Amino acid sequence: MNSRALKIALDATAIGRGKTGNETYLRGLLEGWSEARPGDVELLPIFMGQGATDWPRRSATLQNGRAGFFRRHLVDLPEACRKLKADLFHGVYWMRPWESGPYVLTVHDISFEVHPEWFRPGEAWFYRTLVRQAAERARKVITVSEFCRNEILERWGLVADRVETTQEAARATFRPGKRKKAGAPSLLFVSAIHPRKNLGRLLRVWERLRAGRFPDLELRVVGPAGWSAGADLRALRGAVASGGAKWLGPHSDEDLKRAYQEATLLVYPSLYEGFGLPPLEAMACGCPVVCSQAGSLPEVCGDAAEYFDPRSEEEMAAKIGLLLDSSTRLEGLRARGLERVKNFSWSRMAEETAEIYRRAIES
Repeated sequence: MNSRALKIALDATAIGRGKTGNETYLRGLLEGWSEARPGDVELLPIFMGQGATDWPRRSATLQNGRAGFFRRHLVDLPEACRKLKADLFHGVYWMRPWESGPYVLTVHDISFEVHPEWFRPGEAWFYRTLVRQAAERARKVITVSEFCRNEILERWGLVADRVETTQEAARATFRPGKRKKAGAPSLLFVSAIHPRKNLGRLLRVWERLRAGRFPDLELRVVGPAGWSAGADLRALRGAVASGGAKWLGPHSDEDLKRAYQEATLLVYPSLYEGFGLPPLEAMACGCPVVCSQAGSLPEVCGDAAEYFDPRSEEEMAAKIGLLLDSSTRLEGLRARGLERVKNFSWSRMAEETAEIYRRAIES
């Protein structure tokens, strides 16, 4: 082991750019690092101009704050890494094809490989080609669930000890608050609107429940419009116009925390999930969770959620109705959720990441 601290340059340029999954991961890593403080590893984040944070130690900010993707990844980030005299670079998805320096790479999931139909023409090919090439040359690949790790190993054939899992967590801002006063029950959907998030089926289920035993059931949708969201957006706008549904759009952490605290139930019907932070955030706020059984969600939520087949509207409606009918079941989920979130910690994730850096340097 080196006698001096290892210097790790981190691509933190997603912060401040509205890249929700990457930004949440990076903010959580920095938050956890400030708590864990691994003394033998110095983390040196590289920010964009608009991504200013309260990071208290050494960092770098790209001067060309509005640089596009290619300029940023082919020129600006490598130059910043050299100026920081880093021993290792930590990239998120992307690396220069000709990069010769040592690096680790975070790949949240490979949905572009498994479900190319969810991407714009040519986009899935672009991701499959560049991300896979970057992963094959990385000292270590970091992913966020055992589900994703297994998919990467099976699809890309990487050596098992080069792919490691560090699970995410709910950030400290998400915590229980005042419970919603008696009134109309409400379902909460939290996500960027995208075909894989399955909002269209939830809207039809909500309408079915309102037409039946729950005529006052409300629906709140929190999140921005994503790519290929046309059909779901049209259905959402129709539901809003008909009454009982609200689209709250993009959100601050404070707004989102309040939405979790006030909802009767978070419904998370995703067709594919690499990790699934909204269910954990909801649990941390004392909001019961009913979710899809797809992807990593059973791994993350354990026994603290009720599950349904995301392609079965009948099963989704039945599970939601069962919970709305039973305050005892809702209270049981709430209690188990508050216990479940204790298994996840950004501080532990930062410590595990520091250990991956050490092993990557030694390999």
